[in-house]
Amino acid sequence: MYLQTTRLILRKPELKDVDDYLEFACSEFVLRFNAMTPVSREKAEARFAEAPDDGSVLAMEEKSSGKVIGMIYTEEDSLRYGVASKEFSYFLREDAARKGFMKEALHALIGHLFETEDLSCVSARCFAPNIASRRLLESLGFRQDGTVRRCVRGWGDTVFDDCLYSLMREEFL
Repeated sequence: MYLQTTRLILRKPELKDVDDYLEFACSEFVLRFNAMTPVSREKAEARFAEAPDDGSVLAMEEKSSGKVIGMIYTEEDSLRYGVASKEFSYFLREDAARKGFMKEALHALIGHLFETEDLSCVSARCFAPNIASRRLLESLGFRQDGTVRRCVRGWGDTVFDDCLYSLMREEFL
């Protein structure tokens, strides 16, 4: 998958992106609200070398700088059964936050998914204290389906409530 927006290129990550990725993926800014741990250069290189061509792993390249500033992951919806739905997760480098990059990228991706796949909805989850991510999803038209209390042990051994969001095809279109 390859998508372009006004300021971004969404594409499969490449080995040349590893330095950019490690710069932000191992930062406290990213780790504090994601259920992940810092990754080594070797693991990052292996992940990027093995990234599938199906659009399930997308690097967000800023056109003006040529740098990768974020990542988006798409997979089958883990909470729905027998319903055509995709779930995504995402993160962004701190100096690119609150500049509309993720909204631009997700809007393009959601539009692409609804256009090319027979999905009835897309979903996303975020930790309850991640107000920026919750506002982002709501600004894209997502509705909060609920909260799973004490759901995920994250960075710093903190246990977070997990907010569940979804966006139906007809709500987006």
